[in-house]
Amino acid sequence: MARRKWAAAVTAAAAGLLAGCSGDSTGDDPESLADASSSTATATPSPADSPSEPVGGTPGSRAGEEATASYTAWLGALARGDAEAACSHHAPEFTIELRQRAILVDRAELGDPCSAFVALLWEDPAFESEIVDIAVTQATEEDALLAVTLARSAQTVRMVHHRAQWRVLDTSPRVAADDDAPAGAEVDRWLDAWCDLDPGMGQEEIVGLMGPPSGEYTVADGGEPQLWWALDQYDFRVYLDADGTVLELVGDYDALTVDDRDQLPCPELRS
Repeated sequence: MARRKWAAAVTAAAAGLLAGCSGDSTGDDPESLADASSSTATATPSPADSPSEPVGGTPGSRAGEEATASYTAWLGALARGDAEAACSHHAPEFTIELRQRAILVDRAELGDPCSAFVALLWEDPAFESEIVDIAVTQATEEDALLAVTLARSAQTVRMVHHRAQWRVLDTSPRVAADDDAPAGAEVDRWLDAWCDLDPGMGQEEIVGLMGPPSGEYTVADGGEPQLWWALDQYDFRVYLDADGTVLELVGDYDALTVDDRDQLPCPELRS
């Protein structure tokens, strides 16, 4: 898909895993990202931070296994306080979001590398690294979803394959089955409205149809102006020009069920 960009909303996850870092401390531009260094490719959690048996991975799914290995290596690096190793396992979009959070609390300035402020993650009082279970719920050559059960919380983790390595793109609290009615209603609204959106609409009209967005980027955030609606496998993005007019609509249909796709007759990319 052209210009697929998976910048996810920074949510206060129950485990405190609020954001991430790029795969390299040299900057956020994907062109500046180097392949993972040996110090990170072999990074693994300590025995206290992961089960004694291998976790995650769909049988026969190399992508799922590799995505799981990268996630557990990242979590282990955070548990050790190894900034460089942790940063190497993140997609560039997460560095932008974590830097903005760090700037707000006077822990970073524009242009600072990920390693300068990634400590915000493991310093969070809610941070935890004890993995109970990981299940691969979706895996393609480009991205994967992991259902992660930690000692005190549950997370949905989105992984992306970037520069020959799986990287953590975002984490969010996983909704319990008995608490998913509001989220289900929200998703239904997205599915009903998405194909009614058109390039050229205004931002207010879009929000009126889709409901409040999960997150927003502006030029000041260091990315293309955009709104997104995202939860677990659902990801819908609206790219805007400077005056709030829609330029492009991008939906990620890869992880959706057949029933969900039947509700979306429009293409994934519209401009």
